[in-house]
Amino acid sequence: MTALKQKVLKHIMGYCKRENINIDAEDILADLNEFLERVDAPDDLSAFYELIALITRVNNVSTEVANFIQQILCLAPHIYKAFNVYQMTVDDPSLKKEFYRNTYRKGWCHERPFYVLLISYSKYKSDYKSWALLAAFIKQYFATLDSLTDPELATKMTSREEEACSNFRLMMNRYHKDFDPSKAAVLNSHLDSPESIAANLDEIFAGKYIDVRIYPTPHIRVLRHFFRNSWSPAISRTRGHGDIDRGPKRYGDPVSVPIVGTDDGLSVILPLDNIIPDSEGLDEDDFYPTQSFVMANADMSEKRDRTALLDVAINFNPMVKHRTEIDVTSRVRRSHNIGMQNTQLLMPAELYLLANKLLVYGSRGTTRETAIILWTMLLLSKSVSEVKNLFVFRDLASKKQGLYIDPSGNGWWCFSLKHSAEPCLSHIGLRKTVENVFTACPNFLVRLITTHMGTRLVGSFIEAVDVEKIESTLAKKLAKISDNSGGGRLSLKRLTNFVCNYINSTNVIDPIYIDFSYAVNMYTTRVARSYSSISDQKRCDQLLKFWNDVAKGISVYSGKPFTVSLFELRYWQQEEQYLGSTFTPTQATIQQLIIHLSQQTKALSPTPQHRLEDILAYHNAFVVYTAWMLLFGTGYRAAWNPLPTLALFLPSFNLMGISDKDDSDFTHARIVAIPSVLTAQLVEYRRHLGCLRGLLRLLMPQLCSELDNIIDVDEQVLSYDNLQASAWYKKIRNSRSQHGPFFVFQTQKSGTVTRSLSPSQLVSVLKEKTPYQLMQVVIG
Repeated sequence: MTALKQKVLKHIMGYCKRENINIDAEDILADLNEFLERVDAPDDLSAFYELIALITRVNNVSTEVANFIQQILCLAPHIYKAFNVYQMTVDDPSLKKEFYRNTYRKGWCHERPFYVLLISYSKYKSDYKSWALLAAFIKQYFATLDSLTDPELATKMTSREEEACSNFRLMMNRYHKDFDPSKAAVLNSHLDSPESIAANLDEIFAGKYIDVRIYPTPHIRVLRHFFRNSWSPAISRTRGHGDIDRGPKRYGDPVSVPIVGTDDGLSVILPLDNIIPDSEGLDEDDFYPTQSFVMANADMSEKRDRTALLDVAINFNPMVKHRTEIDVTSRVRRSHNIGMQNTQLLMPAELYLLANKLLVYGSRGTTRETAIILWTMLLLSKSVSEVKNLFVFRDLASKKQGLYIDPSGNGWWCFSLKHSAEPCLSHIGLRKTVENVFTACPNFLVRLITTHMGTRLVGSFIEAVDVEKIESTLAKKLAKISDNSGGGRLSLKRLTNFVCNYINSTNVIDPIYIDFSYAVNMYTTRVARSYSSISDQKRCDQLLKFWNDVAKGISVYSGKPFTVSLFELRYWQQEEQYLGSTFTPTQATIQQLIIHLSQQTKALSPTPQHRLEDILAYHNAFVVYTAWMLLFGTGYRAAWNPLPTLALFLPSFNLMGISDKDDSDFTHARIVAIPSVLTAQLVEYRRHLGCLRGLLRLLMPQLCSELDNIIDVDEQVLSYDNLQASAWYKKIRNSRSQHGPFFVFQTQKSGTVTRSLSPSQLVSVLKEKTPYQLMQVVIG
């Protein structure tokens, strides 16, 4: 952490303490890092204050727009107010100069164009429409960041990100007289859709506002592509007599890199062309050319001095940097894919030793608090500071995070659920979810806690205030236990992370059950936290399965049953209740959807005369029915042109390849198992397309030609190599012009046309029969 970042963090913490804002230092640092990563700020936080000043200046014109920009940039309110209300004192002149810098450095426009766009706010026009356009640009920037940074769409000199940010920054300059959002009807507010803004820019580019001196410029052309996200790969055009080279010949120096372990005078020459055409299947060392060199009169028996400094060029060698990055990636993969033999996981022998020791500690009054803290850390995956924030309460009217003791003397862990997406719709047709989760606490731990608290019926688990002192005491206790046993080394970190590491190494249960039960935010449940909807009884059953598996491992090691019950199966409510996503439809809603789609398809079945209108209407209904079944059967997310090719459907294996909302490297692509009823439906749909092309061959020959390619796609794809198949799929994936198997007929003035199936079309057919907003949530 740089010196300036430490001062910034200290200033924010001081503000929170002064204003009595209860936020931990780790949370403040996490919020600050999230904001800096969002705006792509440099490591030394140069020009950081300009980001705060940007929000202040926008707030002087429109508070709504300022709050909108602040929310998109993930700028936490306490961070903004810390610098807006109080001035940070910086004694070092060099740090103060960088903190209050109002200009960008050389190279920033290429390396971090979005950051330059934000800190250049002082040069922009300061009316409401200008700030609203800036807010709309920032929103569209994050929505299309994958396209802006796609190397396949970049030009030879710049990326689309740099091109869009630079043109917008230059166009918004107050000295740029050819564009003024207040005169041209570019947008009404910052909430306008990108399509409407792009349409208004089209009118400017067509010369509609020339009479008010708003001229079509290259900046307008770039922003039209930006708001419409219609970038295409750059095309290299040869102008003039390209075959005649009239320029003088210039020959550059050969590219060479230093050789590690030799004197500075020796280096190896690298070829200009890549000598490895394909890196698949190669070892790490195969990426580097053979270093063939000879040293004359060298004493090869003498070892190199370890304290001798290497050539400075080695530190900046791209090949050495690449090798270091590969090592870091390997370490990260090992930490995220641990096994039962991993040293960070508590072994059964260590658990057996720790449990017996904690039982002894619990029987003594002087060490009972230590036993309570360590048991709670192990069972709930909590750190010492988190255990300190737990409370014991006996009245449900004043719920707190901690342990609830009911009138019968049973203990229940109580934690509130935090949703990634807050509910924004009515609960019509949706599952009702609970906001607080109650999980049974083992009786032995309840007795320990109540005995330790004595006459105190409610209050905090830990009476001590200094967390660091508690951690130091516990660490010494664990070290003493480890030294006396002669085994492994027990630590607070291994104790806190035991549940997470055990699940990652065994996969005995889904980690979402631990997340919901004890409010443990694991990286493996970041996505599942938003989509999962589980019943409370199943959650308790899975927790019992998990702790039984842990107890079984301890019993196998000790050779006798484990005497402590780590979890007791008790249900908080006997009736069925659900946890998790607030957007999950009920069974009745899904049945209503199925009935409506089935009745609609049967009602539009064509007559024996095969009228064209009946055929097209039946096809549209059949497409919608099959597409909804596809969404429910595979978890396919909302996208244009779902299942763009039948080549991804493998009926013999009941498998399907999905790449719905993916990037250019297919990092989100996956293979999913599909139910047999969906397999039968897709096979029937392929047969339906075959019958459709036979009926429309004479009326729509071009469409039938496309259907030939869709139905017989297997023969076409088998002839592609890897690069050809990748380029072909990127072209048709989520395409709005080149439709796949799922398309609908629409009647226009020019006649009947075909359109790719879109999420809005799937929802529009259900406006009358089902909750319209609900179906938008289901498909989205």
